[in-house]
Amino acid sequence: MIGATREVRTGSDGARRSGSDEPTPSMNTDLPFRAAEFNSLTEALDYATKGETGINFYTSRGRLEHVVPYAKLRERARELARRLLGLGLSRGDRVAIVADMHPDFVISFFACQYAGLLAVPLPVPTSLGGRQGYEEQLSRVMKTSGARVALGPEALLNQLRRAADGLEMTLIASTPELAGMPPAAQALQPLGPDEESHVQYSSGSTRHPLGILIDQKALMANAASVARHGLEIRPGDRAASWLPFYHDMGLIGFMIIPITAQVTIDYIQTDGFARRPLQWLQIISDNRCSLSFSPTFGYELCARRAASAKEVDLDLSCWRVAGIGGEMVRAETLADFATTFAPYGFKPGALVPSYGLAESTLAFSFAPLGLGVTVDRVDKETLVATGVAEPANGVRNGNGHTGNGHSSGNGHSNGNGGANGHHRHAREIRAFATCGQPLPGHEVEVRDDDGNALPERHVGRICIKGPSLMSGYYRAPEATKSAMADGEWLDTGDMGYLTRGTLVITGRRKDLVIVNGRNIWPQDLEWHAEQKVDELRSRDTAAFSVEGPDGKEVPVILVQCRSQGAETRERLRSEVHSAIFRNAGIDCRVILIPPRSLPFTTSGKLSRAKAKQAYLAGAFEEEDAGRGVVANGAESREQDVKASY
Repeated sequence: MIGATREVRTGSDGARRSGSDEPTPSMNTDLPFRAAEFNSLTEALDYATKGETGINFYTSRGRLEHVVPYAKLRERARELARRLLGLGLSRGDRVAIVADMHPDFVISFFACQYAGLLAVPLPVPTSLGGRQGYEEQLSRVMKTSGARVALGPEALLNQLRRAADGLEMTLIASTPELAGMPPAAQALQPLGPDEESHVQYSSGSTRHPLGILIDQKALMANAASVARHGLEIRPGDRAASWLPFYHDMGLIGFMIIPITAQVTIDYIQTDGFARRPLQWLQIISDNRCSLSFSPTFGYELCARRAASAKEVDLDLSCWRVAGIGGEMVRAETLADFATTFAPYGFKPGALVPSYGLAESTLAFSFAPLGLGVTVDRVDKETLVATGVAEPANGVRNGNGHTGNGHSSGNGHSNGNGGANGHHRHAREIRAFATCGQPLPGHEVEVRDDDGNALPERHVGRICIKGPSLMSGYYRAPEATKSAMADGEWLDTGDMGYLTRGTLVITGRRKDLVIVNGRNIWPQDLEWHAEQKVDELRSRDTAAFSVEGPDGKEVPVILVQCRSQGAETRERLRSEVHSAIFRNAGIDCRVILIPPRSLPFTTSGKLSRAKAKQAYLAGAFEEEDAGRGVVANGAESREQDVKASY
């Protein structure tokens, strides 16, 4: 009956819970190493089960809380799979799972794989949007996916119940009552190589969420490419992660791919990282982890915290691949990180920018290992006028340096733009971090608006194809057709160019600000404000354009303000406006908003579209002659990150 909701309480992870337990080892004693040489995810876990490696969960203070060898993971997953089938589910039915960073989620995800069901990871609550917004988001995902079952921790059962109101679903809370659920009589038939794997919901929209359908072939193709070529995983590698499981970088990059290569993984909670970012590095140091990723802001958090820490005791010489993904790569921020942690053994060459998106399962390109961050500097005036990324040979940047090169921790390279400011007649440059070449078997074309391929160094739409691409958007044929018009190439929605086959990302196409025929990247406006105004931090601004009374675009920048004083507010507005006018040559409407007001996607990316929507809806009441509002008190960067994730 439509609208009927049945509740069953279950659980749990079967993991050891003792602060004195030893984590799983980095190396298997007798099991030969295999780098993602499997046809399905359960085949990969079945093989990893024969060794001693596994997953470990730590508290934000570094206490080991859960230890789950892969053998135990498989055992618990198969046990839960039988009980899920006991609910009367059919092959291919969707199971929505709250993706809490806990063994229960990993076990539930693999239970779906063994039961022939499609897992649909759900986000966990954040402080952004409040309870009602979170429940509405859950409801939309569960409705659009057609989920038959929703699993989650008992603490969230009431929220799941409200989100499922009106849906025909079974709610399952993770409690010790799992043993009371009757298992199915039939034998398990895991998802095979020719079947789908799971449905990954894009973080780009919470109002109109799109489910990205990933099949086993795409999943295993991406795992193989990343393990063998992107990361060059080797025996004894160990991973560490704070990335949330409901985002593709956390789910695929640091849950699934390590399992396909029998790699042990150490986790800390995402909100724990936000409170104590150096604990991430401490786990890397203590457990001798060699693989870990973060968006740029994660590295910035660590560098900021280290600057104020009384004592730091780390040995990061083990960190072989310090990956960057999930947002624009800011080379200057990464250079600061490398400089800050060089005394602790961190090697700048470990930094590895990458490019990917959920529609390509996870990763599409990696910068070469061992080289650090390579920056391509181009003539900004030519770029703006013609859309051609002409090399800035002989053109000076703000530090007086010229040409292209590597960011090696010396602090000279910037990431999202640069202006001289000290050389009256020097032409300005725009600096971009390069993201390497496509993974084997993958191709990229940069196209104009008519779909024609552009030459190297011409900025256009980034279109990709390869074995890792999604099957399509789940139950959204029109959206699939729009993204993959010819059925083979995916229009990523990103803008960029190629240089000697290397991919450079310049921003999102839909975020472009166009003023008097000039294409202006909002990242440029944000970067200038955040770099030139001392009170601002990265991720404190959001730029976009709105239509003015005369039909022309009016640039707007929202600025998070932590001060209540009128004089301070006026000075901040003036400094932001001046920084943008001096460096971008445009007048920009500056609106001060309360701290933690900017909207971020579940993957931590700034949502300029949602910021613009909120602005147009009057969410930021204006005062002081229409120039914005401020809020009480100061908010920490850690709270901002927690809200984002």
